[in-house]
Order: sequence, then structure tokens, then C-alpha cells
Amino acid sequence: MGYDFLIFDLDGTIVDSQRDISSAVNAVRKDFGFEPLSIEKIRSYLGSGVKALVDKAVPDTSGEILSEALKKFKRYYADCLTDTTVAYKGVEKMLDALRNKKKAILSNKIELFSYEIIKRLGLSQCFTEVWGGDTAGVKKPDPKPILDLIKKTNSDPQKTIMIGDGENDIKAAKAAGIASLAVLYGYSDIKYIKQYNPDYIAATPEEIIKIVLP
Repeated sequence: MGYDFLIFDLDGTIVDSQRDISSAVNAVRKDFGFEPLSIEKIRSYLGSGVKALVDKAVPDTSGEILSEALKKFKRYYADCLTDTTVAYKGVEKMLDALRNKKKAILSNKIELFSYEIIKRLGLSQCFTEVWGGDTAGVKKPDPKPILDLIKKTNSDPQKTIMIGDGENDIKAAKAAGIASLAVLYGYSDIKYIKQYNPDYIAATPEEIIKIVLP
């Protein structure tokens, strides 16, 4: 049927940022006297925002300790934001092929970091909006950010699709009453993602083009 408004997740969908995130997480763990975690382990913590990430990555964080750990993470991550972060192979070609479509970023990462990454990678001109987990006051899987984006861009929900690599993307799309597209080149495999019943699945960025074009 084709879609006119494309809402993309950021990490694991547009960019591969796991190494920079892992560097910041392990810097925080070191400060608190813990051994570093593998990238694979930290990757499993991604998708629900900074607080959830730090809460999982730093044991027994609560109250003042969690607050301090969050501050440390934001400081360390700001210092290495795009040291190794890159757009996935094929993403720039995909965005160019869909240049006539209205596109937005909706991440659970904070807006400042989301926008800065897109800007530094030279992709900001591709998106009408870049929203983070703090933009709408709630994060995915809450449907409010999607509904707010649809309203702000004067888009048709029936012609809007959420594209992401995680369960929160699919859950948010379903709660908002829009279509969902799960990508497999990011941080989730097909067995994991299928249990959330996305409307479409794309193994590569190129496959996204075929799905969203009329």
C-alpha cells in the first residue's frame, strides 16, 4: 500500500552505536569498581533509554548512586558519542531513495544525543523531526510519542509506519494503531523479533525501500 510518513528508531536501525555506548557504560562500571561487560551483554540492555541501561549495567544502583551513575554515563557518552558510531551499510542509499517521503527519528535515547549523532553523521537533512525519549515526556512502547509526531507533522496514521529493531518499536506502533517494520540488521534476530508480530520484516535497508514505496 505504501507509506508517506516513516518513523525510524535510531540505534540498531539507522546507526550502529553499540561500541560507543559500551565504552561509556564500562567507564562508569570502572568508576564503581566493576569489571567491564562485553558489547554483546550491553547490547542486550539497549532499547529502553539511559536510566534503564545504567540500572541494568551498574549493579545495585538506587537513589543517589543511580543519580551519580547516570551523570557519569551522560558525561562519558558525550565525550565518545560518534567515535565509532556509523550509519549501517545501505542506510544512506535507502534514505536517498526515500527522499520524497516524510521521515522522522524516534529514539529512546535522549533528544540531545539523538540529534547530535544525526547531525555529525550528516543525516539531519533527511529528517523533518529528531525526537528522543525525553521529547514527549514518555518513551516507547508508550504510543504518545508516535501520536504526537503524527499530529505535529499532520500525517495520516494509516500511511504512517514505525521502523525499528526492537520490541519497544513494535509495541509502540501497535499501541498507536500504525504499521510496524522490524529490521534484522540491527540488534535483534528474527526469532526474537517475530514473537512481537511486526507487520513487516526487512533483512537489509534496501528491503525497507520495497516495503514502504507504493
